Amino acid sequence: MKVIGIIGFAVIFVIIGLVVFDVATAPAATRGQCLLDRRIFLPDVCVNSCSRPFDCTNTTRPYGFFFTQAATCMDAVICG
Repeated sequence: MKVIGIIGFAVIFVIIGLVVFDVATAPAATRGQCLLDRRIFLPDVCVNSCSRPFDCTNTTRPYGFFFTQAATCMDAVICG
Protein backbone atom coordinates (compact mmCIF):
# COMPACT_ATOMS: atom_id res chain seq x y z
CA MET A 1 0.00 0.00 0.00
CA LYS A 2 2.90 2.39 0.67
CA VAL A 3 4.22 1.86 -2.85
CA ILE A 4 0.84 2.77 -4.38
CA GLY A 5 0.73 5.94 -2.27
CA ILE A 6 4.24 6.94 -3.29
CA ILE A 7 3.53 6.29 -6.98
CA GLY A 8 0.25 8.23 -6.75
CA PHE A 9 2.02 11.18 -5.13
CA ALA A 10 4.74 11.08 -7.81
CA VAL A 11 2.16 11.08 -10.63
CA ILE A 12 0.31 14.05 -9.11
CA PHE A 13 3.62 15.90 -8.66
CA VAL A 14 4.59 15.30 -12.33
CA ILE A 15 1.17 16.49 -13.57
CA ILE A 16 1.37 19.68 -11.49
CA GLY A 17 4.91 20.24 -12.77
CA LEU A 18 3.78 19.89 -16.40
CA VAL A 19 0.89 22.33 -15.89
CA VAL A 20 3.20 24.92 -14.28
CA PHE A 21 5.76 24.46 -17.08
CA ASP A 22 3.02 24.84 -19.75
CA VAL A 23 1.74 28.09 -18.27
CA ALA A 24 5.21 29.54 -17.56
CA THR A 25 6.62 28.96 -21.06
CA ALA A 26 3.97 30.80 -23.09
CA PRO A 27 5.53 32.73 -26.00
CA ALA A 28 5.35 36.53 -25.97
CA ALA A 29 3.51 37.96 -28.99
CA THR A 30 4.40 41.36 -30.40
CA ARG A 31 1.77 43.94 -31.44
CA GLY A 32 -0.45 42.54 -34.20
CA GLN A 33 0.91 39.02 -33.85
CA CYS A 34 -0.92 35.81 -32.96
CA LEU A 35 1.17 32.75 -32.02
CA LEU A 36 0.20 29.12 -31.48
CA ASP A 37 1.34 27.99 -28.04
CA ARG A 38 1.86 24.22 -28.26
CA ARG A 39 1.58 22.81 -24.77
CA ILE A 40 2.59 19.47 -23.29
CA PHE A 41 -0.30 18.78 -20.94
CA LEU A 42 -2.86 21.58 -21.38
CA PRO A 43 -4.69 22.22 -24.68
CA ASP A 44 -2.93 24.35 -27.32
CA VAL A 45 -4.01 28.02 -27.42
CA CYS A 46 -3.38 31.09 -29.56
CA VAL A 47 -1.50 33.89 -27.77
CA ASN A 48 -1.80 37.55 -28.82
CA SER A 49 -0.72 40.96 -27.57
CA CYS A 50 -4.17 42.54 -27.12
CA SER A 51 -4.89 43.99 -23.67
CA ARG A 52 -8.50 42.79 -23.53
CA PRO A 53 -9.39 39.11 -23.91
CA PHE A 54 -9.36 38.32 -27.62
CA ASP A 55 -9.36 34.87 -29.22
CA CYS A 56 -7.39 34.76 -32.47
CA THR A 57 -7.98 31.04 -33.02
CA ASN A 58 -8.65 30.31 -36.69
CA THR A 59 -9.41 26.56 -36.55
CA THR A 60 -9.69 24.00 -33.77
CA ARG A 61 -9.16 20.26 -33.39
CA PRO A 62 -10.35 17.75 -30.78
CA TYR A 63 -8.63 17.57 -27.41
CA GLY A 64 -9.51 14.62 -25.23
CA PHE A 65 -13.07 13.34 -25.58
CA PHE A 66 -15.15 16.48 -25.02
CA PHE A 67 -12.88 19.49 -25.57
CA THR A 68 -11.15 21.36 -28.41
CA GLN A 69 -7.79 23.06 -28.79
CA ALA A 70 -6.39 25.58 -31.25
CA ALA A 71 -5.06 24.11 -34.50
CA THR A 72 -4.19 27.32 -36.37
CA CYS A 73 -4.16 31.00 -35.47
CA MET A 74 -4.99 34.11 -37.48
CA ASP A 75 -2.13 35.70 -39.43
CA ALA A 76 -2.58 39.20 -37.99
CA VAL A 77 -4.49 40.63 -35.05
CA ILE A 78 -6.11 44.06 -34.98
CA CYS A 79 -6.65 45.05 -31.36
CA GLY A 80 -9.61 47.35 -30.72
